[in-house]
Amino acid sequence: MDELFERVTGMIETHHVHNVNLVTPDHFFPHVFELILLMRRRGYDLPVVYNLSGYQSVPVLRMAESLVDIYLPDFKYADSALSQRLSKCRDYPEKALEAIAEMVRQKGFLEDTDAPHSDVAGKGVLVRHLILPGQVENSLNALTTLFLEFGSSLPLSLMSQYYPVLPQKDQALNRSLTKDEFDRVFSHAADLGFERLFVQFPDQPPAVKSQAAPFVPDFRQKQPFS
Repeated sequence: MDELFERVTGMIETHHVHNVNLVTPDHFFPHVFELILLMRRRGYDLPVVYNLSGYQSVPVLRMAESLVDIYLPDFKYADSALSQRLSKCRDYPEKALEAIAEMVRQKGFLEDTDAPHSDVAGKGVLVRHLILPGQVENSLNALTTLFLEFGSSLPLSLMSQYYPVLPQKDQALNRSLTKDEFDRVFSHAADLGFERLFVQFPDQPPAVKSQAAPFVPDFRQKQPFS
């Protein structure tokens, strides 16, 4: 834990980051909790972000309530058959909605910090949805579900970054998202009336097939995220 603490606080001191972002930390929650408590005892008060899949345990989220400031959960699927086929969890839609509702109960919707002239968020929930190629109906239904459950004020991040790193049995998943697919989902979000949309518009396909998408890290490099 001492080494982890030194590395995290070293990044804070060196790079002046705005928050501590913990990506899919569920299976390390006891260590995460210990890290955050240690940071707070040492005077570090940056917002702590839990970057999650949406498939979370409500009792464990309640344990985390005092040790998190911002939740970034996914809402991947409204279609239970699709969630079973792609992620082996048929109950994903209901589990994710229960988890997101608990996150919203704890922290409310994402808000900006109280610091003047700052656009850095300090607390709340921002829900993300990744549009999958060939699965527009799932995305349309996912957005409708979020709207019905949480209303138009829910901050929503609409992502288009899917990239086929490995060959997939589903042929649609061996390509990137098309502009038409993205436009249909984006238009639906606008028609529903979501007031706070964070939109990742699709980039043009790479000029060279072997060239990775800009959102895919290369961990062979010193700086994996270009």
